[in-house]
Amino acid sequence: MPRLDPVHSGIARLLRGEALAPRAVSRRRSQDLVDGAVLETIGRHGVCVIRRPVRELLPGTDLERDLRDAFASLATRDPQSVYPGLRAAVGRRVEDLVVLDLETTGFWGCPIFLVGMILWEAGELISVQVLARDYAEEKAMLAASVSFLGARSLLATFNGKSYDVPCFRERCQYHRVPSAVHDTDHVDVLHASRRRWKGELKDCRLQTLEWEVVGLHRVGDVPSAEIPGVYHEFVATGDPGLLQPVLHHGRVDTVTTASLLARLLADPPLPIPRRPRKKTTPAKDID
Repeated sequence: MPRLDPVHSGIARLLRGEALAPRAVSRRRSQDLVDGAVLETIGRHGVCVIRRPVRELLPGTDLERDLRDAFASLATRDPQSVYPGLRAAVGRRVEDLVVLDLETTGFWGCPIFLVGMILWEAGELISVQVLARDYAEEKAMLAASVSFLGARSLLATFNGKSYDVPCFRERCQYHRVPSAVHDTDHVDVLHASRRRWKGELKDCRLQTLEWEVVGLHRVGDVPSAEIPGVYHEFVATGDPGLLQPVLHHGRVDTVTTASLLARLLADPPLPIPRRPRKKTTPAKDID
């Protein structure tokens, strides 16, 4: 069970508007979170940033090519032939794109501890995760995330219009971190997925689309409802092993969102493929 006394105390102080002094967090603790975790200085703050090339996360597939082809096809298409929810992508370069997903310590309005993104760096599609290793690092984590988001002009999320973007904006306002993410052109993949696949699938939840459309299924994952408790336990104990399934969960969410976007932007939108009954592409490979 999580050690809830310090957890509750820290959350309560944040929600009361009290400043928390960051605890000393060793470089080793950050490195132990996952191979490839590094400390980067963005502005005045040292933050934990985890980068992974997407081609290494999805062996046997080529999401980079799929996205490039989809955006290239948009350049010659009539905007009226594109689903209304996807028209913000018309006329954009694939390099303009950033996929966003958040993990928070509870419901909307609670602190964010992980900002997951997929974006292009030096011509390569990269998974970037910015982590607050303690509650007091939320402000620095948000500022670092804004530096990534501000360089891109097209945002893609799954249900982000209702959740991720308002939540990110509220936390930035709380910490007085300047951000214009709410003004960025935005494609919400959930809305377009409902328009495209409603009636063909039992529902349009992310994990349903993940298996039925993308062809992934999750193994070694942590359920979304348990993630806040896992993070609280990580803060209380400092055990980096607790957080690895959460980081995996976030990477799968962003990869699935990007993969769905590529399929929705294809001309015509790609049909749902026939899947074998045995699931052969487990999402545990995304690590």
